[in-house]
Amino acid sequence: MTARAENSSPTRRLTLVVRAPVGPLLALAFAARTTAAVLPVTLLLALADTYGYGRAALVGGSTTLILAVLAPLRARLLDRAGHRHALVLMGSTAMALTTASAFSVHAHWPWPSTLALVLGAALSSPPLNAALRSSWRRLIPDPTHLKTVHTADSILEEAGFVVAPLTAGALLALLGPIPAYEAAVAAFLTVITCYLVAARTWELIPTAPPAGPPRTGTGQRAYRWLGPLAQPTLLMILIPMLVMGCLFGGTGIYVPAYLQHQHTPALIGPLLASLSAGGVVGGLLYAALPTGRIPLWRLYRLLTAGFAAPACLLPLAHTPWLLAVLLAASGLFVTPLFITAFLLVDAHATDDVRTEANSWIPASTDVANGIVAAIIGAMAARAHFTSALTLLAACAAGGILAAVLLPTPKNPAPAKTPQTAPASPPSGSTTAART
Repeated sequence: MTARAENSSPTRRLTLVVRAPVGPLLALAFAARTTAAVLPVTLLLALADTYGYGRAALVGGSTTLILAVLAPLRARLLDRAGHRHALVLMGSTAMALTTASAFSVHAHWPWPSTLALVLGAALSSPPLNAALRSSWRRLIPDPTHLKTVHTADSILEEAGFVVAPLTAGALLALLGPIPAYEAAVAAFLTVITCYLVAARTWELIPTAPPAGPPRTGTGQRAYRWLGPLAQPTLLMILIPMLVMGCLFGGTGIYVPAYLQHQHTPALIGPLLASLSAGGVVGGLLYAALPTGRIPLWRLYRLLTAGFAAPACLLPLAHTPWLLAVLLAASGLFVTPLFITAFLLVDAHATDDVRTEANSWIPASTDVANGIVAAIIGAMAARAHFTSALTLLAACAAGGILAAVLLPTPKNPAPAKTPQTAPASPPSGSTTAART
């Protein structure tokens, strides 16, 4: 058996994602993402319990927008200031402000004070997802192993979107709105503390900012202001992410509005979950199928077309169940698209902007999500449901067009990735196995 065949065996892949440092980091990432997704749900209902949904939605919407728009800038701070110092400082500040926001809700402070604290926590929140994904390339330099770890990471992230609302619902049912938010904050603080300790233990984050390739003149100025966006290849990677964000934002508003209009609110949960459920299944299929034989850019275009094609049929979804089938069909390509996007960023981004480049993947999705959600919300308020589906189908058609027209960039030169082992690795770590 060849080394490559052995590396790609199911047993070898399972061992890789279970053993340290990959296994503990994946578990902590799943817990951090899940608790972070529970927080806005419980905060919304805790504030609505006191101030009504209008002000609660203002606080929640402002937080989401700040997190989406400023995530790349926070990642740039990590790239330029050195992860080890910036990550701990940002994490400590965010934890302190989140604690203060929980106290403000408990004490029924005026809602603008809670808004200020929550926005401060969002502004200082460390981009842990981008930091982790930018570090996989250094911790797992083998390309076959890198795909396996990115796949497991994205599957667990999609699973978190299924677990989070269920967890929030259970907390609300058992504790009530305000105690549920306080419990979510306590869990979030615990997980983030463990995450920061683990990052230091396994040297997930370098002490000094990584060096980039030499640049002069216009190129240096472009990277200083635009970061990885100065690289046309990254802009090409983001186009399918924008299409995905349009469909996420539109369906997230359309589904509950349409089903309430049809007096079938019981179907809201299953239809919203169908997209994420399809993503989990698609991620598992992506891991099982021999997708590594297809060049990454060709695979990315195929996945983009696969995601967009079912959504082009949304105007024909005259029943909730047909809508659920189309959403689940598109969902099959969500996790594979994210995995491939992160692999392309790993292949093309330089080390000095790698964290920011990884942060642009979810940020571009979230920004498009928010813009289209506002447009679809205005249409739904006037019961223009057919027009809303037509707009979403047009966005999907743009995805098909992007899949056809996206050129294939030249392969980047192999990066010299440092393979520094942790100072005191556990005896079962994958780093020790490689050495």
